[in-house]
Amino acid sequence: MNTEERQMDYLSILHRETALALGCTEPAAAALAAAYAAKALAEPVSEAQVSVSQYILKNGMNVGIPGTSMSGLAIACAMGLESRMPEKELMVLSGLSEKQKQEAKELVEKKKIRILLCETEEKIYIKVKVRSAAHTACAILAGNHKNLVLLERDGEILYQKECAAAQGGHKEQGQEPYEITLKDIVRFVQEISAEKLVFLKEILRVNEEIAKEGISGAYGLKVGKNLLSGGKNGLIGADVANYAAAMTAAAADARMSGCSLPVMSAAGSGNQGLTATVPIAAAGKKLGIAEEKILKAAALSILLTVHTKHYLGRLSVLCGCSISAAMGAGCGILFMLDGTYEQMCQTVSTLVADISGVVCDGAKPGCALKIATAVDSAVRAANMALNGDGADSRDGIVCQDVEETLENLGLLGNAGMAEANPLILQMMLQKQNG
Repeated sequence: MNTEERQMDYLSILHRETALALGCTEPAAAALAAAYAAKALAEPVSEAQVSVSQYILKNGMNVGIPGTSMSGLAIACAMGLESRMPEKELMVLSGLSEKQKQEAKELVEKKKIRILLCETEEKIYIKVKVRSAAHTACAILAGNHKNLVLLERDGEILYQKECAAAQGGHKEQGQEPYEITLKDIVRFVQEISAEKLVFLKEILRVNEEIAKEGISGAYGLKVGKNLLSGGKNGLIGADVANYAAAMTAAAADARMSGCSLPVMSAAGSGNQGLTATVPIAAAGKKLGIAEEKILKAAALSILLTVHTKHYLGRLSVLCGCSISAAMGAGCGILFMLDGTYEQMCQTVSTLVADISGVVCDGAKPGCALKIATAVDSAVRAANMALNGDGADSRDGIVCQDVEETLENLGLLGNAGMAEANPLILQMMLQKQNG
């Protein structure tokens, strides 16, 4: 493969793995499935049954839904039913009228939407069955957040395709072109012209916008606001690490609490998109980095996030923001400071030694805490690497080869944590059910 072909492959990944999304990705996907089903029904929905995988239930249970004061999958699905616009994809929660929002709330209040846990091998699985007075319809998304695999009306198949995602292992199979390495990614960003990365400016702008909203507003735990105020009163250092962590956490504060601003997601997650890009923009601004280098750093960060998720899976028991996107952010910041490939490997090793055990216990306002920790760790790991320091093969699951380290991380997050996800979900359901 020549240089131009390789660059086209990586540009294709960047385009494919970034998407505009409103609200948390799992509820947005549930709303999308509901919109498909309602559009196929073509009549007012009297009731809906929504069956989801463990991961969708866990990530949709407690997160705020944009345009409402409510949380959870039921209101998200109700809004999807009212929207009937699946062509909006993960922006399906946008543009609803006040009347539509009220009708969605009434569906939930009248308990017309049932959320059920489905036993499935798929990490991402959403089945929405809707009924009117005389007809039924069904839509299934599986494998990824936008992947429609079945659409039916009155038992007649309107659309069907095989779900190719194999979610049971520690790698997602059949998802080309994912056979890449960190070395390949670094070579790509070194060789690519910044002019070919100008589309990333919009990603940085959108995610910076919600970060500013999180700082100015009063969302969630106000992690970002507290980090900035800590820098002013001397309790926390007013440095690049704190500023990057504050801005990224503020974006998550807003997003997890139902802010109506969209985000640009990465590797299927809005919070991963924020963690992979906001620290790059924030550090670049504070350090006075040229725009073309910021764009290249953002590309590196997103691609490394995607690459790490290749090992962990689209959804994981381990927190993708704290681990995958933090690696991207750390190496992206290192790139802006003229760090070498070897130093990036060291940054990845240090982050695996530091925060590889952070679990995902669902999407909720507290995600901002983990994101703040992740960004702080990313900057610290990058700084250590610049000084020639970092974790090595004596440190737990870290190996001498960076790809072997990522392989171990994937094994830990899948086979090693197989019993953790149902246990976490059980704890969350026990709280909810009293």
